Amino acid sequence: MKTTCLIPQRSTLVTQTIALLEDGLREGRWTAQLPGQHELCDQLAISRTTLRAALRVLARRGLLDLRQGRPMAITRRAAAEEAMVRPARVVVLVPAQLWRLRPSVAHWVSELGSLVQRANLDFIVNEGDQQYSANPASYLTRLLQSHPRSVWILFASTRAMQTWFHSRQLSTILVGSVFPGLELPSIEYDHAAIALHAAAQLAAAGHRRTAILLQRTGSAADATTCNAFAAVRGAGAPPPLILEHDGSLPHIKSRLNRLAALPQRPTALFVTKTLAVPAVYTMLARLGLSIPHHLSVICREDDPFLEYLVPAVARYSSDSAVIAHKLAQAIARLAGGQPLRVTHDRLMPRFVPGESVGPPPPDG
Repeated sequence: MKTTCLIPQRSTLVTQTIALLEDGLREGRWTAQLPGQHELCDQLAISRTTLRAALRVLARRGLLDLRQGRPMAITRRAAAEEAMVRPARVVVLVPAQLWRLRPSVAHWVSELGSLVQRANLDFIVNEGDQQYSANPASYLTRLLQSHPRSVWILFASTRAMQTWFHSRQLSTILVGSVFPGLELPSIEYDHAAIALHAAAQLAAAGHRRTAILLQRTGSAADATTCNAFAAVRGAGAPPPLILEHDGSLPHIKSRLNRLAALPQRPTALFVTKTLAVPAVYTMLARLGLSIPHHLSVICREDDPFLEYLVPAVARYSSDSAVIAHKLAQAIARLAGGQPLRVTHDRLMPRFVPGESVGPPPPDG
């Protein structure tokens, strides 16, 4: 991972300090005003004399307001230059190592990497859960300092992440749903439309008692999926049973055991993540429940390995490379000096009926 050194070398201290401060202004490292001179000297490991010389140059360039007795204010011109800076790299944030995520995620990330490098931009994938924690600000601040002049691609991002990037007005594109109240461009599958369609398919097959096997991701898609799926139930039908899990096999097993033990168990299951589908098939067989005779199953997503399940699972299929190409188009506009527009590009995948949906059992 490439990093930006925050400590200038001795030979050209003033010049390098000017360059570092300009990079910080462009990247939004500071908003409204700079830290105090004492703090900046500590951060950059320079003397106050060197710092003041650099600050005077930036003030003459119209980037800072250094009026006596006031904080060192960042001018509108500096903010405008920050907004128009062209990217040098693309940084993709994902919550875990790519091999642990869905194959289709690795597919679009790999495709995007090829397109970005073809455009002579650096491409970095930052894997890990620190940026997805409840309080990611300190980690994201360090990450921003390490990767100036970047376009940030956030996959399955949390509200805390989106709020942090939104407040700093960084060049950010979401792959996934945007939380209400935030203005960030996004590319996502239309989770509401998918859930509505899945619920309608199950209702048409005669199912009234349904469940959602929902992997908690912290993304806005969780609530969108549940709300849309529940909206389709018929008059007098109970709301869907929400079986939340953390993605681990023990957690999924406990939720399926709970479902099987219910006196009036659901007759249809909507699974949000492909990696949970093999667990559903094998666990239900172990519990003596067959698909679709005892339980109909639809998966919200698709991956190549689902083709090897019998009976074939009903699912929503798409070419994830489309995401990479749409991202590359937006990045190319930024690299060409155009501003990033706030748009929400929703993709509707193709429904593959499979053989996993049937009528409810006679006692259901």
